[in-house]
Order: sequence, then C-alpha cells, then structure tokens
Amino acid sequence: MLHNSALPLQYLYAYRSGECTVVELHGEIDLAATLAIAACLDAHTSRPEPLIVIDLTHVTFLDCAGIGLLCRARRRTIAEHGELHLVCPHPPALRLLHLARLTDTFRPTHTIAEATKGWRAAPPITNPPAQKPTDGRTDRLINSGDRDGRRRSYGPGAEAGPGASD
Repeated sequence: MLHNSALPLQYLYAYRSGECTVVELHGEIDLAATLAIAACLDAHTSRPEPLIVIDLTHVTFLDCAGIGLLCRARRRTIAEHGELHLVCPHPPALRLLHLARLTDTFRPTHTIAEATKGWRAAPPITNPPAQKPTDGRTDRLINSGDRDGRRRSYGPGAEAGPGASD
C-alpha cells in the first residue's frame, strides 16, 4: 500500500495560537479521512500541550469514524495532562455528537474564541517541601507499633538499627 504524505494536508491543518495548538479538520471526515490523518493527529495529541482545540468549522461531513477519531484525540490529550476543546458550529455534526451522547464530554463551542475564552495555562506543579514525620506540634518522633509487636521510630534522628526496617 502506498502512502501519500501530502494526503493529510487536505484534511488537517495545525498551528499555534497563543498557548494552545489549533487543529483544523477540513472536508469529509469519514473512514478514509480518519485513516489518512490519524497518525498526524496522534503526533499533535501525544506530546504535552496544555490546550488543544480541534476546529470542525471547515468539515462538510462527519461520521462515526470521525467521532472515534475525536475520542481518540481526547484520550491522548488527557493522558498528557492537557485539555481538548472542540469547535463545532454545524448542526448535523452537533446532532451526531448529541446522538452519541458526547456533548457533555466535548462541550462543543461555535468559535475558537469561545473555546479559549477564560482559559489560561495552569501553573506548573511543584513538589511540596519535604516534611518531617513528627506529631505536628513538637519535633518528637512518631513511634509506631506493627502488628508483630515491634516498635519503629520514624523521623529525624531515628536510628536504623535491627528491626527498624523490613
């Protein structure tokens, strides 16, 4: 089977807009189109991006294979700790999303401005500072007894002697 590398370009166009990546889909998104653009869309959704907007404004037809492609893109985006917003202004495509019970999942908007309104990247997650395992009021060590009756001390100054660890 020959692979035409120019084929995805007729269905997909991606660009950066501020802090998000916008992926425009074009034409009829059916089984043939999804097979042609799946790898390209996967490339955009498999890297850490804070927000990906899929724009269906230029889509003239969408079937269940296209819906599957959107679900796959959403799963991949969430796996990378990002968000996926959907722009879908066409009543037939909105009806298909409604029939598939995916309108609450995708929450489609009519424009890119609506999809990115009020959105800003979350601050990076930092690890909290290491805390001493004390009782919280004093610097006394927390002593614990296991089911086997051995006592263990945890915290600063605890000695790692016999029975102090498993």
